[in-house]
Amino acid sequence: MISFDIAVIGGGVVGGMLTRSLSARYPNHKIGLFEKESGLGLHTSTRNSAVLHAGFYYASNTVKASLCKEGNKTLTQYCLDHKVNIRKTGKFLVARNSAENERLAQIKKQGDINGVELELMEVDRALKIEKYLKVNDKNFQFLYSPTTSVADNKGLMKSIHEDLNQCKNVQVFTNHKYTDLIENKDQQTTFNVLKMSNQKQLVQAKYFVNAGGLYADVIAKQFNFCKKYVIWPFKGSYLINNRPIPEANAIIYPVPPLAGNYFLGIHTTITTDGHLKIGPSIFPALWREQYNWKDNFVFSEFSEILSLNVKNVISKDMKFYAQSLLNELKKINKTYMIKEAKKLTTQLDQIPENQLHEYFDRGKPGIRSQLFDTEKRKMEQDFIFEHDKNSFHLLNVASPGWTCSIPMSEYICDIIQKNNYI
Repeated sequence: MISFDIAVIGGGVVGGMLTRSLSARYPNHKIGLFEKESGLGLHTSTRNSAVLHAGFYYASNTVKASLCKEGNKTLTQYCLDHKVNIRKTGKFLVARNSAENERLAQIKKQGDINGVELELMEVDRALKIEKYLKVNDKNFQFLYSPTTSVADNKGLMKSIHEDLNQCKNVQVFTNHKYTDLIENKDQQTTFNVLKMSNQKQLVQAKYFVNAGGLYADVIAKQFNFCKKYVIWPFKGSYLINNRPIPEANAIIYPVPPLAGNYFLGIHTTITTDGHLKIGPSIFPALWREQYNWKDNFVFSEFSEILSLNVKNVISKDMKFYAQSLLNELKKINKTYMIKEAKKLTTQLDQIPENQLHEYFDRGKPGIRSQLFDTEKRKMEQDFIFEHDKNSFHLLNVASPGWTCSIPMSEYICDIIQKNNYI
């Protein structure tokens, strides 16, 4: 058996940043971070859009709204300080019709409430910043977010791992997969991890932190938390250009749909090395790590998630979902995705239509750990944290969890400290 004051499960960006914050907050406590893969952040943390969101979409009474602006600021500074590649792109919202143009003012108002810097721009001024913006009507405005950026997500995880290796009170264990809870009582949690050699290792900790991402619900239920929730995984992927095309300055999004629809639509982003990304396609994964049709298959997950999808397709409370699925199916076709992007940008206008699909390959898919409330039959739209004196569980740390990782870590440490859990 190995023993720690604090055990953290899950070495993604949030688990890594949280371990870093716990190390600083409790320098005399021995901390163990357990990650099932061979390195940190090999799932959602490096299979995402890599966008540092500004935080203007989120309702002002949410944890997301309270953390995202600060997250954008602190993660930007972290990247600059640690020489992680970051590209300050800014972001435009493009209205494609008059209804969307009217909604821009509503989004600007929400951004103002959240304290996020935004500007409504006329066509001429917007085109000086991003010449490839699609002008669907010369009388429409554009909404501009100057603080939105993109960063190198793999470089970020490498830097976090290096930080943790410098923390004298932290041990990082890769290839150590949490399997089951043995005992959970005051100031003593005992659990098993499976090492790469398929040998079980017994671990004991005074405090247990679950940052298990796609498996956070499974772990939390063993502690009698997450009673009414389940992770509903969604798989997404982007198209990435494989040959030279004109390079944009900004990332470009459509105006988001009205409340009740959780799919934001096709947008364009830029990698730190200048590649164009179009997407994402979004479709339910049939098991938690279904990156393709054979890897990581777990029958019990397949059965549970298939049942959840069927129920939601026929549910009156989820009536938007079936229509959204039909729309998402169109994105199987690369040409369709590219045509949707052309409603936002003129970058591709000089390429013959019949050749466009040859310019793009599909990137590695990522899977969103979306939390679903089985009682209210709805997707949760905010971060969910459940905790007591023995354990803390991070649920629904989907977008903008990557952006919020630094202030979220401090937020969680504040809860732990305020309640004298450690």
